[in-house]
Amino acid sequence: MLANSGKRQVWGCAILAALVTIAAITLTPIGPIGVYGWLVPIISPIIPKPDDVPSRAKAEYHWKGFGLVWVWEYRVAGGCAEWWAADGVDGPVRGLTVFEGEENCTGGARAMYRLSFLDHTTFGDGENEWPYEKCPFDLSEASIDRLLTQVEELKTTSSGEIQTNMLVETRTEIEQIGLLGLRAEQYGCRVDRQ
Repeated sequence: MLANSGKRQVWGCAILAALVTIAAITLTPIGPIGVYGWLVPIISPIIPKPDDVPSRAKAEYHWKGFGLVWVWEYRVAGGCAEWWAADGVDGPVRGLTVFEGEENCTGGARAMYRLSFLDHTTFGDGENEWPYEKCPFDLSEASIDRLLTQVEELKTTSSGEIQTNMLVETRTEIEQIGLLGLRAEQYGCRVDRQ
């Protein structure tokens, strides 16, 4: 009887030590860097999602960025669209990247992206030399038509106000490309409003 009690005490101490170690690693600065990246996808089914994020969205942890980020994809004409949602310091943040090609979003070339807290859409992803002036590429009428079609497709699948506003603004910019042209930025180009 005393032997069983001693074994239980040893097991209880071992479990307590393991829990204290896990809590110490998870709740200290080591947690976001080394633990959250693999832990968050495992526990994502029980983490509450922000409003207007679909149930199929997967959770990721980006320790250099917004922390907990929800990611989901849609197939669009000639490519793949990837949305992400996070809670920033000033409220909800959304991002959209559209990739060209028939592969999934991780295999295609980036065609355009937009962040909810910026006032422009970026097209392409090539690095440009300083000073940033004229865009080193032009978008053909076919490319512009494809981007417009993709935005319209995404409008039918987006339910959130932030996503809808992003798509309306992106559509307006795409329609202005022929009139205003594109201006280079560090990576990719945007509509030249100057």
